[in-house]
Amino acid sequence: MSKTESTIQFVPVVVGGNRGAYSLARAFYEAYGVKTNVISPMIIGPIENSKILKNYVQPEIDRPDRFFETIRQIDRDFPGIKKIIVGADDRYAEMLVRLQDRFPEQWVVPYVSKEVFGRATNKESFYEACEKAGVPYPKTLVITELEEKLPFAFPIVMKPADSPSYQALHFAGKEKVFFVKSEEEYRRIYRLMREGGYSEPIVLQEYVPGDDRSLAVVTAYTSPEDQEVKLIVFGQILLEDHTPSGIGNHLAILTRPEDSITEDVRKLIAETGFTGFSNFDLKYDKRTGRYVFFELNGRLGVSNYYVTAAGHNPATYYVDDRIRKLKLGTVVNKEEALFNVVPKSLLLKQIKSAQLRTKVKSLYREDRAFHPLEADFETNVKRKAVVWASTINYYRKFRKHPPKV
Repeated sequence: MSKTESTIQFVPVVVGGNRGAYSLARAFYEAYGVKTNVISPMIIGPIENSKILKNYVQPEIDRPDRFFETIRQIDRDFPGIKKIIVGADDRYAEMLVRLQDRFPEQWVVPYVSKEVFGRATNKESFYEACEKAGVPYPKTLVITELEEKLPFAFPIVMKPADSPSYQALHFAGKEKVFFVKSEEEYRRIYRLMREGGYSEPIVLQEYVPGDDRSLAVVTAYTSPEDQEVKLIVFGQILLEDHTPSGIGNHLAILTRPEDSITEDVRKLIAETGFTGFSNFDLKYDKRTGRYVFFELNGRLGVSNYYVTAAGHNPATYYVDDRIRKLKLGTVVNKEEALFNVVPKSLLLKQIKSAQLRTKVKSLYREDRAFHPLEADFETNVKRKAVVWASTINYYRKFRKHPPKV
């Protein structure tokens, strides 16, 4: 990714310490050559020993008074300069939405209102939006208590309707998404979620058959200036994380054109009134020949570097639209690139399609394959060792938790 000089002074701030946080910092660095200030409860692998960011550790980050102590510290460190702040996952995006009115005047918080955010990201109201917009989604039942008779057969998918509140919980047996094979298992998981502290509605869905390669992700940017969709980037998932805590995290993504989803994305954004970056999870339903939509996430995904890899740096959309106030063009990505965080040999082993294996090999040959945590400008030996170890560790993870399909 190429770096250009910034024509306007600003300070990027990211909340969170995961791979997505580093990817956002990398996007700002590659576009403008600026360091990102990262606020997190602790310094962990992706944000440790990096030359492109400065860490602000706030162990009590969930307490607004403590969080704003750190905000004031950043203001003291960079007086008189505009700041833009974004969250690296559901938890921190929701926090910024909730607290956005409390930021000083020079801070740009590029999110929608609490009402729009809640309506768009809550799975129950999202499926209502799908219904109104005529966009396909899986057969769904939202429950607040155990239902004796379900409208679809097992296996089913079971997940929280309110992702941010669920993400903050920690309990034995917790998974991001549960794949339920029987009525007995359905009852057990319902009790597990309730006893673990989750009190919001629960989503039950028919299982859409297909392996990782039938999954997809779409990232869109909609300008609040004119409510027009300015960017759509489709990615076919080549490999997912199958560990209990990581289910749903994309490990390898192939960007490519997919015109069939463009109009559905526009319809959903119009129906929800969402602006800024949105992230959709999809799956190809071979029974109907269409992609079904699972959810809208109101932020860039943890795997957001796939967008940068395709040639569309998200940092430039934030800066050009929200700081420089430029008129943005409209782009639907046509470029092929590979985002991958696992060893190349492991990815090739997991891909059953000969055509996709050939595509992956060609993207590596053409230098269009990207690991979000690996960059030539990161020369710290300790960092390199940590990134290498985390990458190699996927061999162990896949031996212990192989794909179920």
